Amino acid sequence: MKYNLIDYPRWVERETYQLYSEKLHESLKTFSEVVAIYSIGHVSNPGISDIDLLILVKDNTVLSENFRAEMSTEEKYLFLHQPYACSVSDFKKTEMFTFLHNYHLVHGTDMRTGNELAENDKELLQKQTALEYLLKMYIQLYVQKKYRTIRVRDLLLHGKALIYDLEFLNIKDGKLYELILKIIDWRNNWFKTTPTAIEIINWVEHLFTELHTAFTTNNLFKEIYFPEIKTYQLSKNIRLKAGSKQFEVTQQGLILPFFHLVKSKKAVKLQNRFCSFQFDIPTLKSQMPTIIEERFRIERQIRENGNKYLPFFLSMTSSLNLK
Repeated sequence: MKYNLIDYPRWVERETYQLYSEKLHESLKTFSEVVAIYSIGHVSNPGISDIDLLILVKDNTVLSENFRAEMSTEEKYLFLHQPYACSVSDFKKTEMFTFLHNYHLVHGTDMRTGNELAENDKELLQKQTALEYLLKMYIQLYVQKKYRTIRVRDLLLHGKALIYDLEFLNIKDGKLYELILKIIDWRNNWFKTTPTAIEIINWVEHLFTELHTAFTTNNLFKEIYFPEIKTYQLSKNIRLKAGSKQFEVTQQGLILPFFHLVKSKKAVKLQNRFCSFQFDIPTLKSQMPTIIEERFRIERQIRENGNKYLPFFLSMTSSLNLK
């Protein structure tokens, strides 16, 4: 099957990351509502890595500036999405429920509490977080396969994060594990020895097969919880039906003729208007652990506060963002 590979990474100097990060930091510092700014992670692979920021604001205050809308094309390449933001109180509530790595305070007062979960609760949350992220990856791959369009940089960014999910699930070997190690190696050497299109396509095909097998035959991958047994709207053209009897995907609409010949993200957005998908996901679990129920409750509150006070920022919620 032929694929259209789009969004290849391009080299960017580390100094450029620093320049645009500091530019946004300086802009944010002018707002009295901002209590703290954290960078998340680091630039491990220039040209591939993006910049993640978390902004903490005073409780019950509005920050409605759309910073990314005012960025140049080069800046948007580094800031792939809006910064994360939440109030100080919401951050303290959700801090223990997230597993983001390497917070670095770049401005303001450090609001981290250092509180830790009981080991059993931590393991439950890690498993839930991992299954959510792996399911999101499966959904993305399914749509890209149907469109026959692979977003290369996106794969490199999200593929690396899968290693943490496998660790959370105590998966330390096997085909799935080897595939993730392969993409991490690609990331680390991309601008020296870029893999061929055929190698990338084969990797996508194999990863999709492994994830499909895992979610349809491995009971571990069915131990995922949902806030409610209902149908969730993940995006404008993707729904998730929780608690279904079997794992199944339904497609409605059509793939535009010659779509796969157009090398553009805008073409993907256009295709999304003509084609929708529903993912029916079973779960073996009925009684939700208290810690996961609490996480869902707090995330719902954070989303509500975000919509009210921080309309142009991402919420500190799970990867599936179940509403």
